[in-house]
Amino acid sequence: MIALGHALRAFPSLLRIAVAEMVAYRAEMIIWILTATLPLVMLALWNAAAAEGPLAGFGQAEFARYFGVTLLVRQLTGVWVLWELNQQIRTGALSPALLRPMNPLWWQFAETVAAVPWRVLVLVPVLALVALWRPEIIFVPTPTAALGFGVSLVFALLVAWFVQCLFGILAFWFDQSLGLFQVWFFVWAVLGGYLVPLPLLPAPVAAAAAWLPFHASLGAPVELLLGLAPVGPTLAVQAGWVAILGLATMFTWRAGLRRYGAVGA
Repeated sequence: MIALGHALRAFPSLLRIAVAEMVAYRAEMIIWILTATLPLVMLALWNAAAAEGPLAGFGQAEFARYFGVTLLVRQLTGVWVLWELNQQIRTGALSPALLRPMNPLWWQFAETVAAVPWRVLVLVPVLALVALWRPEIIFVPTPTAALGFGVSLVFALLVAWFVQCLFGILAFWFDQSLGLFQVWFFVWAVLGGYLVPLPLLPAPVAAAAAWLPFHASLGAPVELLLGLAPVGPTLAVQAGWVAILGLATMFTWRAGLRRYGAVGA
């Protein structure tokens, strides 16, 4: 608890440094942002599929709103800690970071948070252009949906961050942790609502997916803002995954450091 208190007090300073780094590498940051625009492709595909009539209650307007919000959530919960950790562990660059008086994961989280304003700056004109094509993406959610969305968005970011941390930490043991994450990403894209809205999946699959971390890191906030999911149960599932994945990250990180030191790094 003492270490956590020190980290929280130092986090604003870490955040200022991370923001300065984002400014210095803004071109690279923009490229990262533009690589996560697949929801626009899916919007075009599903918009064409619904041209002759709604699919499971989703017409062209519903698809426009769904994938517009999906693009928003995907950008605001974007994480790249996996690649950072993997590179540091495999090259030994983690060693000097461990000499600092703070867990290196705090710096990784500060970088993630510092990127959010840049993502918003790039995202606003993109959504504005999409709105010219499909004005249905502009809507006013209910106060309950908006509040639930805000909390759910934070949970989704934490779930995504912890998941990538876990796969990055696997580099202490495996050379192919990036490959393992690609398997996770494929399942996440289907069951998380990235490629297809959960209501369009078979009912048993959709019901099971709502309890999984794939949905907790993307589909949950999307569905809450659109009024497609109950607020209380959805947030409870997300909070549960935040706790589970947070504890798993803490224990695997400590185990990984023991292994890292054992081989002379």
